[in-house]
Amino acid sequence: KALFLILKYLKKLMYWWIRMTKFLIIFLGGGLGSILRYLISISYLKNVVIYNIPIAILSVNILGSFIFGLFIGITLSKLVIDPNIKIFITSGVLAAFTTFSTFAWEAVSMIENELYINAFMYCIISVALSVLLCWYGYILGKGM
Repeated sequence: KALFLILKYLKKLMYWWIRMTKFLIIFLGGGLGSILRYLISISYLKNVVIYNIPIAILSVNILGSFIFGLFIGITLSKLVIDPNIKIFITSGVLAAFTTFSTFAWEAVSMIENELYINAFMYCIISVALSVLLCWYGYILGKGM
């Protein structure tokens, strides 16, 4: 009976360790992605504005989305990669580099599944509501 309890405890411990390892991998990747985003935001691009559009963060969003799509495409079709490395890059580095890449991938997934109207609505609703609620939150915060 004691052996059974020890094995049960070890199983729970191993499950916890595996989960914490994934969290640590995402945490480390997220830190790296955030630092990369910050470095781009303070680079020479920080003062580049075209038609009142800040090019630094626009570049981050576009580059992050491209790299995310490229990485997913390669790993789904050609490259066999350790799941922890995939999590480090996608859920860690690229998700922290730009959350826009995850949004873009979800839209691409809908298009891949021929859910064109859903993808269009998802994009419109996501962008419109995000901007609207950011503006609303700003107004609320300003008034406090």
